[in-house]
Amino acid sequence: MAWLHKLDWLLEKLEAFILASAILLMALNSVGNVFGRYLFNQSLYFSEELNQFLIIFVTFIGCSYAARHNRHISMSAFVEQLTGKPAAASLLLINLLTAALLMWLTWASIGYVQSAARVGRASSALQLPLHYIYLVIPLGLGMSGLQFLRHAFIQLLVLLGCREAPPRHVDVPLPPQA
Repeated sequence: MAWLHKLDWLLEKLEAFILASAILLMALNSVGNVFGRYLFNQSLYFSEELNQFLIIFVTFIGCSYAARHNRHISMSAFVEQLTGKPAAASLLLINLLTAALLMWLTWASIGYVQSAARVGRASSALQLPLHYIYLVIPLGLGMSGLQFLRHAFIQLLVLLGCREAPPRHVDVPLPPQA
């Protein structure tokens, strides 16, 4: 089991590195393009395309990262009214259904990547095969599904009495506007 914790820690660090690097690269690419356009009257020909690819990476790797830290968008009004085992049972069901949906989307996106590979389209500026870029879609969705399965397992342990319920994040309300 220790190797599983190490793998989880490594994946978390890898996700954070990819997210930080992609966002930093987007900023540098955009700033470099602006300087090139206004100082040298020449834009970077690949700037928009690179940013589009980086947005795809940030979206799908960020989905997994948010699921890992339980910071995804959720409808929690019902669950927040519950405590103890009823809360754990409802979170177990929600996490299992979300994981099932994400696993189905992973399967569907694998088909999409395969069809993109068959067509053989390449990006217009960088001439990269698009199916290489699209590989991050099933990867991010699959990792997100695994994170929801992990959360479901934790809720199952809470229901069985083997573990204390993890603290739930409660957003601080915004101060009233004057």
